[in-house]
Amino acid sequence: MPMDGLLTNLPSDPEELIALLHKQQRSLEEHQRKLDANERQLQRSEKRNERLEKTLQTKIGTIEQLEERLRALLIHRYGKRSERINPDQFTLFNEAELTLDTETRVDDVDQDDINVKPHSRQRNNTRKPLPEQLPRVDVLHELSDDERQCSCGCTLERIGEDTHEQLSIIPRQYFVVRHTRARYACTCKAKAITANAPAHPLPGANVTPMMLAHVMVSKFLDGLPLYRQEKMAARDNIDLPRAKQARWIINGSSVFQPVINRFMDTLFSYDIAMSDDTSIRVLNTEESSSKTQSALWIRRGGPPDKPVVLVDYASSKSGEAAYGLLGEFRGTLVCDGASNFNLSVKTNDLKVALCNDHARRRFRRVFDQLSKEKKSAAPGSVAGEGVLRYKALYKIERRIAQLAPEEKLKIRQDEALPLWREFIEWALKTQIEGVQHAGTTDALAYLLKHADQLQTYCYDGRLPISNIQAEHVAKTIAIARKNFMFADTESGAVASGRVFSVIETARANGHNPQHYLSVLLAELPNVQSLDDIDALLPWSITPELIAERYAAFPTP
Repeated sequence: MPMDGLLTNLPSDPEELIALLHKQQRSLEEHQRKLDANERQLQRSEKRNERLEKTLQTKIGTIEQLEERLRALLIHRYGKRSERINPDQFTLFNEAELTLDTETRVDDVDQDDINVKPHSRQRNNTRKPLPEQLPRVDVLHELSDDERQCSCGCTLERIGEDTHEQLSIIPRQYFVVRHTRARYACTCKAKAITANAPAHPLPGANVTPMMLAHVMVSKFLDGLPLYRQEKMAARDNIDLPRAKQARWIINGSSVFQPVINRFMDTLFSYDIAMSDDTSIRVLNTEESSSKTQSALWIRRGGPPDKPVVLVDYASSKSGEAAYGLLGEFRGTLVCDGASNFNLSVKTNDLKVALCNDHARRRFRRVFDQLSKEKKSAAPGSVAGEGVLRYKALYKIERRIAQLAPEEKLKIRQDEALPLWREFIEWALKTQIEGVQHAGTTDALAYLLKHADQLQTYCYDGRLPISNIQAEHVAKTIAIARKNFMFADTESGAVASGRVFSVIETARANGHNPQHYLSVLLAELPNVQSLDDIDALLPWSITPELIAERYAAFPTP
């Protein structure tokens, strides 16, 4: 309506005009109250929506955490223990069922990726020939006289033969070695003499060194607890109580001590050593405490041509226990980031080369627990990026594994260190930007906290990228430990350490543990000098010579 028309409709009476103004003002106030009420209702709705959104996000987060825990449990229960990863998982996760995981560990053979068309693979039927040194037993299959007759009336002539070899075995065969000492005397009765027999590792015990070594290797390397060996012997009507076997092991292991002392001298003569530990439960200890965790400590080192593995029992995993074993060592210690090595490192001014497997596993554990959607989202995840960066570093190590230390050092300086600089810069930037996942946060924090010591291997071509060699020993112990569960006494745990030390050092030097332990048990009780002991060290005697001495033991 035009302004002039609006003005003409206004009342001329001032009181009516004032009343109209009041009416309009009340109308505006009522409209404002409605607007305010609607605004308050909208604010309440927004707050309720915010609360619902927060609750929903909390529930989603809880569900994701539960899913991650479930995946972690499934991986721990059913998954592979390998730390392999295929880079295509990030972009082609939906094809994971069709994609083979191609990465191998540092100590595996590196292979290039090969694209194979569907249905184009051919099974390799070439069998590895059976060892030539095994004895052969010939079984001849001939035709009967009737089968050799031809329809023409002639007799078939032999024109050749087809040979097929099969591996066979004689199950464990118990036998008794009876020692007879001849006695001689003169008819004048002035002299009588009895022939001497070699000293025995267990005087008076009715067990040969070969049998004693078999019990040790079966338990500690093959994981056969004594009660199973007792049952196996019982099937052949042999009474072999586990208590007797335990006495054999404890008393017989002390025979190894002179050799183990030389192992320790060799370990401390070199400036690189590895160390790790694995738990062992001891039922009867002098200081029994629920907070004390007994352990078998692993020390691995020595010159490259004299590898040594030592396993020692300690009643705890404390720094004092570690220092008691590493007190004489000087040089570079390869270990994990556990604080129990700090005392040894500080007191002896040791360099530390931290195990990169431990840092890599932190990223890998998180990545394995992610959902398929998060794994397939480019570029994957922070954890996935960490695993891929580690894969590039380990690929270098596989490629240079057989090179001399000087060549390794140069390649690490030229190729590995630039990757490390990018890795640390990325980790620092990612940490600053913020990461919500607790596991990823832990992986980044561990990497950045120990960045310098994780790169120590890049400055010495003799150093490994990880502590996997010591961990392999711990794994061997853990597999056997699953079968016998615990040691009854501390003396049994100490004996276990001695036997593990000889077995693992023998394996590291290429010996057959059964052969080597048998020879040691037979010959150590008869040594006369330190030179005799040194001649029996695993790097002083060849596996072939040990095999010859083993073959010379009495057999049926």
